[in-house]
Amino acid sequence: MTASLPTLNRQTNPLLTVMRAAGRAGVAVLLWGKPGIGKSSLLGALAEAEGLPMETVIASLREPADFAGLPVVQDAGVALSAPAWATRLAAADEGYLFLDELTTAPPAVQAAALRVVLDRVVGDLALPRGVRIVAAANPPEQAADGWDLAAPMANRFLHIDHTPATDDWIDGMTTGFRVAASGRVLDYSPILRAASRAEVASFIRTRPDLLHALPQDDAASGRAWPSHRTWTMTADVLAFLDPGDTPATLLAASGLVGEGAATEYIAWRSLNDLPDPADVLADPESVSWATLEPSRAWATLTAVTAYATANGTKTGWLSAWAPLAVAAGAGLQDVAAANARALLKSRPTGTNPPSSAKAFLAILTEAGLIPQEVAA
Repeated sequence: MTASLPTLNRQTNPLLTVMRAAGRAGVAVLLWGKPGIGKSSLLGALAEAEGLPMETVIASLREPADFAGLPVVQDAGVALSAPAWATRLAAADEGYLFLDELTTAPPAVQAAALRVVLDRVVGDLALPRGVRIVAAANPPEQAADGWDLAAPMANRFLHIDHTPATDDWIDGMTTGFRVAASGRVLDYSPILRAASRAEVASFIRTRPDLLHALPQDDAASGRAWPSHRTWTMTADVLAFLDPGDTPATLLAASGLVGEGAATEYIAWRSLNDLPDPADVLADPESVSWATLEPSRAWATLTAVTAYATANGTKTGWLSAWAPLAVAAGAGLQDVAAANARALLKSRPTGTNPPSSAKAFLAILTEAGLIPQEVAA
């Protein structure tokens, strides 16, 4: 009889789902947990399940040059040579980079790792897009000679507190610490990403104070907090998650912008049951613009604009103007103007607004809602 996989291995486990979604979105994950609970074993099992190589770099044993590159004099000048672990990952074209014991690495080492975590650049070597970065850390009070993460480093990660259940460990000891090879993660779609970014942008329009909120104390700034960067990362990770998977969605958003901002955003998103952008583009009159609550109007038009321009085609760009004109005619000039500015900035080369939109643009320009040089 074949033993069943432990609870940890179920496809619906939000931890594994979020880790996979973050990997596909190019967002680094930081697992927080007590020493000895199996953070490295979890990642090893995940890499094995996906058939990917994994390179482990123990940050506390490294020097800044191990991330910034070793200077090598060449005929053309000084090059920053990448270490062997980076060249192996580059040769494989995909895999996991596991940065262990991050909070016990000296501040100088953490600073050198900044570009690796965000840009995937080691010395002069750019790691392929398929390389996924996961780090592990013990809380500073439980680490030997531990430091709080500096705010710039912390703001580059999706933070997850990992506390495995006792039953998971018992099952793993008897059946093996394995994870399922697949999970509830969507395939990449530029339309889904554009829609996700539009939702986040619409929320920030209603709560601009949450766009950038750096905590004042070192401990809090060393974890998840809202910034321009982490809101963008949130949108990109959520684009890979099933919108109905609330546990995974909340875990991902909380790990990037903090629990408070994430909870407010998820609640806002659930209350804004927006029309399908494709339906609005097909029939702009199908929306009751005149009675639409302002925040929903922002969200609807932003989603329509993002959807229409996601693939960068002239046809999509031209189709976005009709809903803006109808909304403006219903009294939503400010909302339409904001999206008109965005559309004009993303204008495909050699493309002008349709004739039906020219009168609409002239009215917005005369009202001072669009600068004349932008609409020209």
